[in-house]
Amino acid sequence: MTGYARDDEVSSAADLESGSPPYSSTTTSTSLRYKSKKYTSAIAKWIKGPVPPETLRIKPIFPDIQAIPIRILDNVCPKKRTKVAAWLLACAIWITAFVLVIHYSYFTGEESMLGCSTSLWYKNSGCGIDGIDCRSFSNGTFKFRCPTDCGSARLLEPYTVGTQQLNYQSLVVGGGLPSQGVDPETRYYRADSFICLAAAHADILRPNKGGCARLRKTGMQASFPGSKSNGIQSVPFDAPFPYSFKIEGLDDSEPCTDLRWTAFSVTLVFNIVISLFTTNPTVFFWTLFCSIFWEVAMAGDPPSHASPYDLVAIGATRFLPTAFAAYVLERMVIRRTLRDLNAQFEKTILWVGACWFGALNNYTFDKWIPISRLTPHDLNQQPGAKAALAIIVVVLIGIAVFQALHIRREGNMKKYLWFYAGAGVGLGLLVAVPGVNLRIHHYVLSLLLLPGTRIQTRPSLIYQGLLMGLFINGLAKWGWDGVLQTSAELRGDALLGSILPQVQDVAVMAGNVTIGWATIEKPWDAVSVIVNDVERYRGSASSVVLQRRTIGDIMKQSLWDNPGTENLAGDQSLFGNEEVEKMYIRIGYVRGSYVGDYTMAGTVFPNGTWTEMEPGAT
Repeated sequence: MTGYARDDEVSSAADLESGSPPYSSTTTSTSLRYKSKKYTSAIAKWIKGPVPPETLRIKPIFPDIQAIPIRILDNVCPKKRTKVAAWLLACAIWITAFVLVIHYSYFTGEESMLGCSTSLWYKNSGCGIDGIDCRSFSNGTFKFRCPTDCGSARLLEPYTVGTQQLNYQSLVVGGGLPSQGVDPETRYYRADSFICLAAAHADILRPNKGGCARLRKTGMQASFPGSKSNGIQSVPFDAPFPYSFKIEGLDDSEPCTDLRWTAFSVTLVFNIVISLFTTNPTVFFWTLFCSIFWEVAMAGDPPSHASPYDLVAIGATRFLPTAFAAYVLERMVIRRTLRDLNAQFEKTILWVGACWFGALNNYTFDKWIPISRLTPHDLNQQPGAKAALAIIVVVLIGIAVFQALHIRREGNMKKYLWFYAGAGVGLGLLVAVPGVNLRIHHYVLSLLLLPGTRIQTRPSLIYQGLLMGLFINGLAKWGWDGVLQTSAELRGDALLGSILPQVQDVAVMAGNVTIGWATIEKPWDAVSVIVNDVERYRGSASSVVLQRRTIGDIMKQSLWDNPGTENLAGDQSLFGNEEVEKMYIRIGYVRGSYVGDYTMAGTVFPNGTWTEMEPGAT
């Protein structure tokens, strides 16, 4: 049979004559392109989802029972106008009850509002030379109010007490009995102790109930023995400190109760009623959003504030921008999930319950998950943080896969892939910005994950409610903190990693200690010396002479700081005690007003022995 041979036949013959393989590179490339196109088409078809796409809807369990609240509302309020009136009445009742609870909780007394970690003294050189910026040390009192749940208050960065390094534990220094003071039966606390925890340790308040007490400044104390009381272990300090306090109870005529759980109960009941008797997603969402925001901002997890009026101002400042973001979420995500949902009890349990679980983050995730912040510094130093993060990542991946499969069933997978690809590119660009660090806050995490809950399934109700609760808590408590922060902002009062002075000469005499150091290294221009956790010197000299006081002189100062306690003085021989104080000495560099890290503490014992500083920074 004659005719023209095909190109592939000619190529095959030529290959056979030349001894090369029967298939050319062109044929192989064509085959690979065909297979690639085949797989790409299959993936695109899978991403597109079923044709036609499904519409996921929750079929209520026991629908007749779950419809009872709606039938009751329709019978009692058959018209839309009466339904609106009933909703306004419910809102008015909640607002009245909530305002009364907040009023009696915050506005009826003259107490100073304290946080669980409030103290009278700042870390290292924060109070200035001889503590001048934190005076007065004695002859002063004030009433204060502590919130509930202060039993879990703890340090989040290393803190030095003498030679002890404390972290991720409570900070209560002293409070042991008998005390080495003018009144051996009084619990004296060092001024850097958490006041509310000290009040609980002194058995004036309960760690997790809050309340009011009186703080009395008691000035100089020769030492601070530790003890365990009410489940709180205090830290001992066997050297003098110029600033101390004791806690006194108030008369029964001055009641003081933290009513945050009452505010929570009032708001929760209101939310349950609205959830059961409302099918409109917009009414449901905005009623719950507004009430939960103000409960968190005023009672559940309030931001730091100096007075109740500050608290109202802070809440109002943060509410408007948060409400704008909530409007976008409601329009784009929430409404789609809750539309035509008539499972009243399931919605209340799953969505409302999960939302409150997230809104009470300070009682849930903060206590159960050992991660303070999602930063490399915190993850490296906090025990159990890396393991907890790994578990969270695995759980989130599992949830994401589950949600993606359901999103595909509705035919929306492609849109979500584009959305999260764009979000990933945006985060990548933020990470690439030089000189700053990306910080993933509560509200950022919620904004990223909430779109993935835009389907009507029972798990989506839980995830969506939980993320909205975290969103509300984060913004009511901390506000719109920046997603890009400098290293200094993230570090807070953590170690700087700065160079440390080199101690060269230490001469211990009967009445003083001379300590010298090597030439000050650039760019530093001065040296700061801390003695017994109080800054005693700041200058550019090459050495400093530090006085050594006797216990008798210190006890006389303590008696002077506590007038009216002369008859309470226990062992009068203490005032003539010639034993010399123990001294814990640390040194750090200074540049202008900027203070670097300090060395570990070297110790001068009463007998004149000097123990050198161990390697490390404080």
